[in-house]
Formats: sequence, C-alpha cells, structure tokens
Amino acid sequence: MNVRSLLEEKARQRERDLFLVFQGKPFTYGEFDALVNQVAQGLVRLGIGKEDRVGGFMPNCFEWLLLYFANAKLGAVNVFVNTQYDAELLQHALSISEVKAVLVGSSLWPTYKKIREKLHVDILEVLVDDGEGVPITDASGVIPYEELLSNGSDSPADSGLPGRTPLQFVFTSGTTGLPKPCITSHRYLLSITERISRLVEATREDRVLACLPNYHGNVYIGIFTALMGDSAAVVERRFSVSRYWQWVREYGATILMLHITPMNMLLKQKPHPGDGDHPAKAGIFLVGEGALPFVKRFGLKRGLAMYGSTEAGGFCTMSAFGPDSRHDPRWAGKPRDDVEMAILDENDDPVPTGAPGEIVIRDKTPHTLFSGYYNMAEKTATACRNFWFHSGDTGYMDENGSLYFVGRMEESIRVKGEFIPVDRLEGCIRAHPQVFECAAVGVPSDIGEEDVKLYIQLHQGPSLPPEGLIRYCEENLPKFMVPRYIEFVDGFPMASSAMKIQKVKLKERGIGNAWDRRD
Repeated sequence: MNVRSLLEEKARQRERDLFLVFQGKPFTYGEFDALVNQVAQGLVRLGIGKEDRVGGFMPNCFEWLLLYFANAKLGAVNVFVNTQYDAELLQHALSISEVKAVLVGSSLWPTYKKIREKLHVDILEVLVDDGEGVPITDASGVIPYEELLSNGSDSPADSGLPGRTPLQFVFTSGTTGLPKPCITSHRYLLSITERISRLVEATREDRVLACLPNYHGNVYIGIFTALMGDSAAVVERRFSVSRYWQWVREYGATILMLHITPMNMLLKQKPHPGDGDHPAKAGIFLVGEGALPFVKRFGLKRGLAMYGSTEAGGFCTMSAFGPDSRHDPRWAGKPRDDVEMAILDENDDPVPTGAPGEIVIRDKTPHTLFSGYYNMAEKTATACRNFWFHSGDTGYMDENGSLYFVGRMEESIRVKGEFIPVDRLEGCIRAHPQVFECAAVGVPSDIGEEDVKLYIQLHQGPSLPPEGLIRYCEENLPKFMVPRYIEFVDGFPMASSAMKIQKVKLKERGIGNAWDRRD
C-alpha cells in the first residue's frame, strides 16, 4: 500500500464522510481528494513527477497539506523546511535536497529572497498566500499558487508506487554539522500509524487533533492515524497553550497527538477543577516524567509510551498505559512487531538484560525505518553499521522485552523537538569580536528536553553584558538556537590533547549560577 492508494480507497468508500477539519473548516474525503488531484495535475503541468523533490517553506496552511498529498500521489518527495531557518540553513536544506520546485509562504518570502540567486537557476518557484497578512515585494518570475488549481480534478496517472518509494525528507541533525535530509518512505509512515491507530482503538467517531509544525513528523502521524482508523483529523495552524483545551472541546477531539515538550507546557499550567472536562480519551506521547501525570490530571483513559527518532521509524517502541499504571518514567514500551531492537556495548556485542548500552534498531521489512540520508552515503553507513541503526541513545531492556530510555550518548542538544547544529551555533558566537572561546551544552529544561547553556571566555578588554550577547544571537541565529543561559568563565576543562573542550564536565555543572535570559 502507498499513500495514494490509501487516500483514494477511503475517498471511494467514504466520499461524503468527514475527513479533515482545518482551522475550523470541514472537508469530506471526496472533497479533499478532489482538491489534492487539482494540485497534483498542476504539478504535472510544471513537470513534477516521480522521485522529484518539491520543497515547502511555509507555515501550517491548507495549501501545505494539499501539496503533501499531491506529491505523494505523483511519487514526488516532500521537502518541508523548518520555518525558523535563516537564509543560510534554508539554502543548505534546499540545495542538498536538490529540489526541482519550491513552494514559499508569503510570510517567509523575505527570507527566501535572500537565497534566490544562490540556488540553481532552473528551480520552479511557487508563491503561496499563507494567510499571515505579509505584503509581497520583488516576486517577479514567481508562479502564483492559484495556477496550480487551473486544471481538472481527475486523479493523475498512476505510475505504480511500491511502499519503499520516498515520501518525505525530514531534516535531522546530531551533535555537529548541518541538518541531514532523512529519507522516509510511504511504508515508513503507514506502518507506524496503522499500529498507533490500533493501540488507541481509533474509530469513525474519533477525531485526532494535531497542531505541530509541518516540518515535524508529529502532525503527519496524527493525520494518518485518523486515516488508518476511519477517523477525522483536526489540524490547527500552530500549537497554543492557552487555546489547546478550547480546541479539544470545540472540535470534539478524542485523540491528542503530542510530544514531550507541548505535553509538559500544558502540565505547567495552573491546575483547574475543569481540567478533565473534555471529550479526549487518549494521548500519544513520548517517554518522560510527565506522561503518567498528564493522563491522570486531564482524565484520559489511555496514553502511549514511546521511544524513537526520525531514523528509527518515528516511534519504534509503543505500548498503551492507563491512569492507574505504575511504571518507571523511563519506560518506553515494547518494540513494534515490525522492527527488531537490541542493546549493545561499544563493540556491538549484546549486553545482559537490565544492563545499559546503546539502543540499536533494524526493520524486518525494508524501508520501515528510514532509508538513509539523501546524498550522504558515508553518514548513512556510519549510522547503519553492522546491520543495525545505531541511535546514539542509551537504554536497557527488562526480562519482558520492554525498553527503558536512559539518555543520549552524544553531546547533542535538543530544544523543543529540534536538534541544534552546535558547530554553527558556536561558530557564530566565536565570530563576536569580544569572544575568545565558547562552548554550548544542553541543560535540563523546565518543559522537557533541554535548553542551551553557553559558556563564554572573553578576550581581555571591555566586558560583554549577557543582554548584548543575546541581542547578537537574535540578529544572527534562528530563534530556536538562541541560548537561554550564559556563564562567563576564565577557561575551559580540556582533554589531554589540549585540543578539545571536555563538554561532559561542563554539562555536569548544570545550570549553576548562570545568567537566565528569561529572568
């Protein structure tokens, strides 16, 4: 099965049934499929076909969602880029993906304009009014999105798409370097969402709420969980702490697609007697301290404990639990039935049950996990050595086959679902004329995952107030890379070679007495 066959089968069977509510506007299966066909026919007219990469640099808007399914029907690859990327990261993402076309949201056009001349000249550019009210200037030669809709709504020619066909590039990065385009297939998405839909017992009466950005996998997992369960999907433009439970009540949402950061943000809100007064019955989470308290506080009947990554099939473990469950917060459930998992030592030998080691995963059917990093054979081979994908995470398994997540092996920093390109962050800071040396590490965040702590050693001379350094960061870095904490030091702990800062020792200091930009 592929995304095209799934959507068209549902459209035939349930043509007049509700499939999607996008920012309050409902669409039946039949209506949505017809609109997707219009966009697909428009892409064909532009010369887009199987295996072509189509970029998307836009916020959550209806045009984004139609583009996603239209590309899927043609066998083209969706390349949605983080809307917080600056011009340098945007150029990297579109260039390394070798996109043939890119759809740009009107509110992000000023950022895209900075790199137009640096991309290859024959790239097709389509401008989308993304509803943010930003006026457009200097857009000569750009195709208006409306031209994609000037064709009929018949389904495009079916070229036959096996499950291994690439569906989307999801950008992921580790400790260093620029983001890597992670290839995910039709099978990848359909395998995980079929199992999630089964575990949450989705039915035709259910509505799945997803409101995370379109460059994350979470929103697609929510939409396709609804498709798999004959449910309806509810999608909003962006996550909002203040409006979330209002949406749940207004839309009658019964299944909540969340991850650890928004879950913890909702938990941090002041308790209210009406916290459980809503129709939601299940929440889809990650492993963490807040999962069980969230289920209890908000009156859910079920949650899903999960562990995974983009490379590891999204979520490679998943198990349901209820409000009366008693488990270690590190418990991440059992591996899916279509993947294998092991815990290995530094020599890739298995460790005893209960002993920690590196979490490694492989699929039983090819392309259930990621299909490699696009145009990065060496990095793919490094990550997938000895027939296993090496996660870089530490965990252990108990005698019942459940996984317990311990932590990340590398010195990576993950902020609100985004891995920080540490080399680029530190390079920017070092370019400041008053900075002699710096080091960025992750410290625990009060809403889950991590915040960035920056250690700074200054040149001799005038002092540098932390507020000035933050302004410098805000002017030169994407928002998600701006540090929260700053600590000035006289020097750094160095490895024996005196060539590398020992970041492990810096992490051990924690937040300490660092300056906090939120104070």
